[in-house]
Amino acid sequence: MIEFGNVAHAERIASEAGINFNPVTDITIARSENGELLGGVIFKDYTGRSITIHVAAFNPHWINPDMLWITFHYPFEQLGVQKIFGQVCVKNSRALEFDRKLGFKEEAIIRDVYPDGDMVLLGMYRDDCRFLKMQPRAFAMKEPSHGR
Repeated sequence: MIEFGNVAHAERIASEAGINFNPVTDITIARSENGELLGGVIFKDYTGRSITIHVAAFNPHWINPDMLWITFHYPFEQLGVQKIFGQVCVKNSRALEFDRKLGFKEEAIIRDVYPDGDMVLLGMYRDDCRFLKMQPRAFAMKEPSHGR
C-alpha cells in the first residue's frame, strides 16, 4: 500500500535519511506491506519551482512501478515544480548509483557537509523524468491530510 502523510513512517524515513521531519511543511510518501514499512520518500524545501527529495529503503523490494510513478507525479504534476534535488554523501555509493539510475544528474559537490565527507547535489528536471510517462497500476492510496 502507498500512503501519504503517515507520521510514524515519516519519522523512520527521516531518521534513516539523516534529516529532520516537519509534519507541517514536509510530505511523505511511503510503501508498506502487511503493516511493514518497506521504504519511502520525504519532500522538503518546496520553493514553487523546485523541491528536495530524501529517500530511505528498509527492504530491497520497496520500490515498484506505482511507487516510482507517484514519487515523481506528486512533485512534477501536482506541485508543478520544474526540478527535484537530492543530497547524498559522496561516500554513499549505493545511494548515488540508485539516484543516477533514476535519472538524477550531478550538479555540484559541496565540501565538508557530512561528518564523513562531501555532499553530492543531484538534480532532475521535469522534462527528463521518464516516470511521468508511466501509467500507474491500481493501488491503494490514502490521500494526504494536508497538501499544497
